[in-house]
Amino acid sequence: MRLIRHRWLFAPVAAAMATISCMADAQDGVAAWRVECTGDGKVLDCRAVQQLFQRIPNQGDRLLVAVLVRRPADPKAAAQMTMQLPLGLNLTEAVQVKVDGGPPERQPIQTCTNIGCFVQMSINEKLIASMRTGKDLKVTVQGPDKKPVEMSLPLLGFGLAFDRVKP
Repeated sequence: MRLIRHRWLFAPVAAAMATISCMADAQDGVAAWRVECTGDGKVLDCRAVQQLFQRIPNQGDRLLVAVLVRRPADPKAAAQMTMQLPLGLNLTEAVQVKVDGGPPERQPIQTCTNIGCFVQMSINEKLIASMRTGKDLKVTVQGPDKKPVEMSLPLLGFGLAFDRVKP
């Protein structure tokens, strides 16, 4: 994979966006969702997790997008999805999330820190059902050049991981 290096502020994002199409080949369809839990000894906080990385020779992997889905403590409330995205995105445009060719959900980026930009959204049962049966979760952002960039996260194992997540 050839990376083009620029001397401007958004070089890591531009390089990542330019090589996203190569990521699908590196995944080889093996990218199941997993369950991660943290706790204080009394309460366990679990979530279904999927991540997409860009492999950079001699530098390791760079996180492009991480998606975490939590069940609500209140069974009547909606599940929550949190996405971590890279820095350097166009913040004036909403992030779009859809399953396969379905209708997109639009959500603004709420905040950015030194590790990335974050989007948190409620997801309804219809979207969860689509994620259980769908092939890819497609996240579309705008790069610094204001062009849309779509990242596909395989949904392989989402249903199993989500079922194992305890509220």
